[in-house]
Amino acid sequence: MQSLRRSAVTAARKGRTTLPRQSRRYAHDEHAHGHGHAPVNEPIGRGFWITFGCIPAAFALYFVSRDNSDNSKPFLTRMIDGYAESSEKWSKRNDLHVRMIEQAGEDRVLFQNTRPYEHVEMKFPEIMNVGSPYNVPAGSQVSMEKVIEKYKKIAYEDNERKLEALRENKIKSEQPFEKNYLRKVPIGAL
Repeated sequence: MQSLRRSAVTAARKGRTTLPRQSRRYAHDEHAHGHGHAPVNEPIGRGFWITFGCIPAAFALYFVSRDNSDNSKPFLTRMIDGYAESSEKWSKRNDLHVRMIEQAGEDRVLFQNTRPYEHVEMKFPEIMNVGSPYNVPAGSQVSMEKVIEKYKKIAYEDNERKLEALRENKIKSEQPFEKNYLRKVPIGAL
């Protein structure tokens, strides 16, 4: 059994293909005996520049926030008061806007509840006749009731005449042609 096992392990090792690997080398071209290493340039870094920038910023903040000799307010106080003044200005503007809307609502109610004038006094009435006669709707300037009555009466009489002709069978379009329409006209008469 031992011999079978050895032959199986040997066959398994030979059946497996091994990839060629390059061995790792820890050596480099330069000698490690301290022969002239180049100096490394290391930057100062952000921390230094932030610290270095805080000093003048603190001085500027102190200079801006201190009182002036002419008894005026400091710059930061004036800047904060400027924002407060703008909020007061906006509140005044909003109040004015609300009052204007209320007045417009009152005017609208007033105009909707009043009766319009039937007659308008004009200093120069002829100006109404100066405009174009086109695009004027009928009846807008003169009462058309009498005209409408007249044409209704004419239409009624015409309909009665047509109904009478229909009752008596005297409609012209249904009558036969008369011979006098087809009479011969001499050629020289034209």
